Amino acid sequence: MKYMIRFLTLWVSFIALPQFALTVHGQIVHIAHCMADCPSGAPPNNEIVVHQLYAASVNSDSGLADWVAYRILGESVGVASLLPRQWKQDQLLPDNAGMEPGDSQGRRLTQEAVISQSDRSYRINEYIFDPDDRGRLAPMTSFASTPYWEELNNMTNMAPIPSELRTGSWARLEQAVNEFAETEGELYVISGPLYEISEPFSLRTTGFGGQPSAYFKVVATLERHAAFIFSSELGLNARYCAQQNTLQRIEQLSGLKLFPGLLLANNRDLAPALRCPEN
Repeated sequence: MKYMIRFLTLWVSFIALPQFALTVHGQIVHIAHCMADCPSGAPPNNEIVVHQLYAASVNSDSGLADWVAYRILGESVGVASLLPRQWKQDQLLPDNAGMEPGDSQGRRLTQEAVISQSDRSYRINEYIFDPDDRGRLAPMTSFASTPYWEELNNMTNMAPIPSELRTGSWARLEQAVNEFAETEGELYVISGPLYEISEPFSLRTTGFGGQPSAYFKVVATLERHAAFIFSSELGLNARYCAQQNTLQRIEQLSGLKLFPGLLLANNRDLAPALRCPEN
């Protein structure tokens, strides 16, 4: 109980921090999940949702997040293997916004029969997707020690990450990020899908373009950052360090400005601290 009170106090103070902001219609909204400002450049009709653990910009065409931003603290990291993983609609969105209980190709999701609550707690995936299960842009493991972990089952945190990528290099990078947060302190992460498009999201005149061709993850502190692009076709044994890229390349492919309030181009590389050898 003493730990929970201390953690809740830390989390409330984290939400209230004034230096993290998102500009909406000329107003500044303070969002602690974003380092300086939240990403800009998403379509103007996107829905922004802000939960205790993450913020997301949800595309009105795809129902998927164009970006998810979150802040990891050492105290938030935990073991997530026994936490229930049951997708649910995001209650912060109107009924006609975001993902429905069906995938982006219109197929319905089916849920396995669960005999009891204790049986449910031991299941890794309660939903079956065809052909691949969905992943979480903000991972369970980074927040398993918080009282808010169930938020990560919201569909606004969902992404159609292929299983070999999701359980391979993507998961290994998440583990390295968690280890850094536990030993060194807080980290800010922005993650999202990349599509084969020829123009930024904010300039597109056509609808949703299909399944993502890749996914990005940028891990940052005020002094350092590391950027990664993961092809959807990566095999299970691919090394996450080999997927390093540049912040500028991710912004070019996504049409987003990920840290509009900061100049990160010349910051020291964070990759060695994530167990990637220096080039």
